[in-house]
Amino acid sequence: MKEEKVKEQMQTYASAGVDIAQADRFVDRLKNMARRSGHEQMWKAAGGYAAVYPALGDSNRGIAVTTDGVGTKLLVAHKLKKYDTIGIDLVAMCANDLICVGATPNIFLDYFAVGKLDQSADAIMQGIVAGCDQTGMLLVGGETAEMPGVYEQGHFDLAGFAVGQVQKKDLLTGERVAAGQTLVGIASSGIHSNGLSLARKVLPDDDATYLALLEPTLLYVKVMLAALAQYGPQITGMANITGGGWTNLFRLNDKVGFNIDKPLTVPQVLQKITTVTEIAEIEMYKTFNMGMGMAVMVEGDATPLINLITEHGFKAQIVGVVTDQAGTLNTISLTTKSLTIKAEH
Repeated sequence: MKEEKVKEQMQTYASAGVDIAQADRFVDRLKNMARRSGHEQMWKAAGGYAAVYPALGDSNRGIAVTTDGVGTKLLVAHKLKKYDTIGIDLVAMCANDLICVGATPNIFLDYFAVGKLDQSADAIMQGIVAGCDQTGMLLVGGETAEMPGVYEQGHFDLAGFAVGQVQKKDLLTGERVAAGQTLVGIASSGIHSNGLSLARKVLPDDDATYLALLEPTLLYVKVMLAALAQYGPQITGMANITGGGWTNLFRLNDKVGFNIDKPLTVPQVLQKITTVTEIAEIEMYKTFNMGMGMAVMVEGDATPLINLITEHGFKAQIVGVVTDQAGTLNTISLTTKSLTIKAEH
């Protein structure tokens, strides 16, 4: 009975309660609302992954800042009463964005809101510290707010704030991404921290499912900092594949498109979604990472870069090329059919 209901009602991320298009429109309104003359000093950076402000007294150095959360993955942790990895996700969602503008993450702050503090708080903070250790960041502060009446017993919310630095010559803006360049995909560890509202609605309600969903987001910081240090001039852009799935590729440069004909393996937990619901394949690629946690645009031979990434313990391969089909992504779908994703303007 539950499966039939899923097939009838849960066919899009929006029907699960998350409307990405509406959220994008809100962000556009917010940008206009917040716009002041001082914003002209900001450096243009790739895809809105981080804001970059020139450092005082040093015109060649920028301060990169970003903030994020982990969405309803919090409910997965609550379901299993397993809290030691959710902090890693929080750090990853912020730090993986910073490196997309070429920045080195330096410091992290957290906001932890809960109905009443209990022992789970220690496990959550241990995860945040572990994530900071894996990215070379220092946890320098934050806010812990007990809010009975707002959060039910055992429920909580998390937000993270990361700050890094980037030299102007190393700033990734996306402007150098051009047709003919190679697209390298770095594998995800699973669902990461996006699309959980839809996944929780359609997947079986059992511990095995929730354990798969709780697999922490991979931290790409150290490997990509090593890659930028060694192959920086060759790397023209990076896209952290988070909310919006593969449409994140369109955030870098609106003059190009992509052809992905050798995609990475789709994690089993994501493949399973298509077996329990009649969700359109295009919705899968516009919601989930589909096996590619980070995408890198490379000028010239990508083999040395792939070797470096592999030596750091990540799976990476050439997945396709950058094309001159602006705002169009062509790929091979889960059912080995041709699939076209268009940028939404």
